[in-house]
Amino acid sequence: MEGNHPFGKGAGAGFRVWKIRVNKDNREILKKVFRDVTSKKAKTKGFLRYIEEWENTLKEVLEARARAGKRTPPLPPPVFLLVRFVVADGKERGNKNAPCIIDLKRGELRIPSYGIRLKLRASLVKALAEENELTPRPDFVLQLTARGKLRIIAKRALPPPELRAPLRVIAVDENSRYGFAIAAFDFEDRGCKLAYFEKLRPESHGYKRQLAAALQSFASAPSGDRRTRLSQLLGQELANGLTPERARELAALARRKERRLNDAFVRRVTAVVRRLVREAAKEGRAAVVLVDPIDYKSLEGTGLQGTLLRARRALENLARYEGAFFVEARASGRQCPHCGSWGTEVRRTARARVYKCWRCGAVWDRDKGALCNLAAAYFEKLRKHGNGTAERALASLKQWLKRHPRALEY
Repeated sequence: MEGNHPFGKGAGAGFRVWKIRVNKDNREILKKVFRDVTSKKAKTKGFLRYIEEWENTLKEVLEARARAGKRTPPLPPPVFLLVRFVVADGKERGNKNAPCIIDLKRGELRIPSYGIRLKLRASLVKALAEENELTPRPDFVLQLTARGKLRIIAKRALPPPELRAPLRVIAVDENSRYGFAIAAFDFEDRGCKLAYFEKLRPESHGYKRQLAAALQSFASAPSGDRRTRLSQLLGQELANGLTPERARELAALARRKERRLNDAFVRRVTAVVRRLVREAAKEGRAAVVLVDPIDYKSLEGTGLQGTLLRARRALENLARYEGAFFVEARASGRQCPHCGSWGTEVRRTARARVYKCWRCGAVWDRDKGALCNLAAAYFEKLRKHGNGTAERALASLKQWLKRHPRALEY
């Protein structure tokens, strides 16, 4: 993001991307479209709007590979095509010369000059209809790869928001073992409330990782001991009939399934935060996405390493797209949100890690405490820069805790 300052990272350009399912026959036609566009033989000029950018990108790729001493030809970069929309009321939006049409009324994507007609998922139609109603409306392009794969890309750039009341702070606490805890604090001129709280935990991949490692090990060097290990994981009958080739296939399937589940978790996190940001916008609130990041060293070797880092990047991009501030700050859930003393864990359940302060007697859910402390730390930093909104928000947060001493309990 552009415009770093004490408030956070100011809004710049952000993106949303949707994949489009393409059947085998249409994929072959799309490969031809790609070849026609990149050779400047496309059937209409509307296909060539971004050809100069494509040629420059290809040149950069070739030069980079030459410097690296690579001799094999690279996969060519994707091309971008103009697209226009037909929305539910039949009106058109976008460039009238666009060769690609996304018809939200009929739920399909068409490229008439090549006879392509693709049915769109109902969830995708709904999402694109919502994006077309945004103000300002995003810029859309259709990305086409050499292999005939399609993506719709929306780009949106908003000016940096003004940090003022009413304000929503969406606090996100990353944990390398427990996933994400998310809270939304709403601030008025003289008031504060906890508008939302949820814990999002990804599926455990321990078994799948053990299985993938055992399968790969057996595929590389089959042995009786390795087959015995597989029988413990898969069962005797499946393990006995397993060939090295099949073990390699199953290992790849297990790894792909883990990636799909991790991708789904990242989408789930961003969907929650996006909904909270858009709710704030409808209510006329400025929004801050505040993340307490896990440092890279503590992530090394953990099951969530790649997932947490990708989710953080996705949240930063989301803030750009939605016109919110994105801030990374640090706070601890072990510190008492009421008096600042350090508490100790008194019990642990499936739902919460419960802490108690022996100075003031407060009891709190560690995740809720971390998020409250995160918001307080952010406002304290801004208050030191003389920001009046932050000073009032910090006072409101403290008053809210006094009025609701059990608000952070599990």
